Amino acid sequence: MQRSLVRRIGLSLAVASAIGSPRVALADPNNPTDEEKASARLFGTEGVQLAMSGDCRGAVEKLRRAEALVHAPTTAVPLAHCQIQLGRIVNGTEILNRVINEPLSPNAPQPWVDAKQRARALLDAATPRIGRLRVHVDRPPGAPEGLQVTVDGAPLPAVLLDNDRPTDPGVHRVSARQEGFTAAEMDVSLAEGQSQTVSLRLDVLPVEPAGSPAPWPAQATLGAPAPAAAADTQPHSANHLPAYLAFGAGAAGVAVGAVFGILALSTKSTLDSSCPSGKQYCPDSSSSDIDALHTDAILSTVGWGIAAAGAAAGAILLLTERPAEPTKAARLELWPWLGPGSAGLSGSFQ
Repeated sequence: MQRSLVRRIGLSLAVASAIGSPRVALADPNNPTDEEKASARLFGTEGVQLAMSGDCRGAVEKLRRAEALVHAPTTAVPLAHCQIQLGRIVNGTEILNRVINEPLSPNAPQPWVDAKQRARALLDAATPRIGRLRVHVDRPPGAPEGLQVTVDGAPLPAVLLDNDRPTDPGVHRVSARQEGFTAAEMDVSLAEGQSQTVSLRLDVLPVEPAGSPAPWPAQATLGAPAPAAAADTQPHSANHLPAYLAFGAGAAGVAVGAVFGILALSTKSTLDSSCPSGKQYCPDSSSSDIDALHTDAILSTVGWGIAAAGAAAGAILLLTERPAEPTKAARLELWPWLGPGSAGLSGSFQ
């Protein structure tokens, strides 16, 4: 515990002394201001402390800010180490390569020399963990330019197609698109140090048939008047509405005839019990039943007459119907009639 604390303090002091040293090679060719150097020292110290405590996500943000202000191996190497810990092995190893390839002056600070040696050890350990992803896109021969391939949303340069691309381990989505072709995408899981090939196929989109051109208007013969627009002379289908109306009136007649017929039979049964010798010998109290019987009998006769007339009219209309005229709608008018001892249904059809 004490050794870890001493090491953490020593790294923080090394970062502070290295960034503040006038011999530091700066990333910006223009010398930064004192405020920028002080800010870089603060970011670097906080970033190294976070990295030593295991908080690489917080350390990366601080160390990136320090590197953006003043570049130093003492901040770049902890940044690379945290990127590798977070699974961004390709980015971390590239930072380490830059540190290793940067020449140090003979009088470079000792923390810089130690950081460069640390970079070599980290690079040797992390490089075998990088995966290799090869993307192949199958298109019809003679396909035009314009292919767009992405890996996790980042464009893949055309020169990397069908070639190994250093890729971090994990799940990646590969997509290919081109105007006029179907789109294709695939998810691939890449283990540490694994090489995989992803093949995508693009097919030509079917071409929708163009609409038929409108015909040129016919030209009238010289000296003859141009023909007028033809009227709708095609016969329309027969109109069954009149027949249906007639059948409907007949059905209503059946209902009326049946109801009042039942009432008449019921009244007649009552009168037969009250007047066994005939209705001329009925008591005065049965006069209302006699009137009711007469009325119900007439209405029942009328109903059955309407039913018969409606059924006959509907049948005749169905048998004699002609296609309706396109400009004239058929019209049926029906009305019942009642006479002495008879009833029926009259109407007109236009």
